[in-house]
Amino acid sequence: MVLSAKHKDELNCAIADYLKSSGYIEAYNHFVQEADVPSDKANDKKFNGLLEKKWTSVLRLQKKVMDLESKVTETVKEYEGGPTKRERSSDNWIPRPPERYCLTGHRMPISRVIFHPVYNVMVSASEDGSIKVWDYESGDFERTLKGHTDAVNDIAFESSGKTLASCSSDLTIRLWDFVGFECIKTMHGHDHTVSSVRFVPTGDFLSVLAGTRA
Repeated sequence: MVLSAKHKDELNCAIADYLKSSGYIEAYNHFVQEADVPSDKANDKKFNGLLEKKWTSVLRLQKKVMDLESKVTETVKEYEGGPTKRERSSDNWIPRPPERYCLTGHRMPISRVIFHPVYNVMVSASEDGSIKVWDYESGDFERTLKGHTDAVNDIAFESSGKTLASCSSDLTIRLWDFVGFECIKTMHGHDHTVSSVRFVPTGDFLSVLAGTRA
């Protein structure tokens, strides 16, 4: 597979960040010089930990592919063997304690939880006005996104997972850069609580539900 010039630059910056953060300073200096990575890009925080996240997401996708291949094989065997009836116990599909992790940190009720479309993280929104990011593989808390001044009612990722949208009872919609974890735009215009937000499939537009204006 041939990478575009933009993707090559992003990969080089991510590798440089990994070498530097891992303490391989000599290798970092040689790589930055040989790959001609600009100093401003090499120190851009949006590349912090990007290589590790990409790597873990690849491993997770490989596991999903293997699981799907196994399910396909099982389905083919059932089909070839003719119709079968199998009783399913509720123990197989209803979640039961003990839970894998109990994640705590919000000070008020949680209004929404979603999974990232690529990385092994999930995001929670709360009536305490905060948005929190969690690693659902380890159960570790990663960071808090602050900006809303009232309850966060809904959150949504666009298809690539690079942008997160949130809506709140403070009458605003915020767009977050999920690489640098910064609010890149705050949208005003509603007169009442904004209750739901979604990206259209192309990712170019937002669909918003509010009390007086949609």
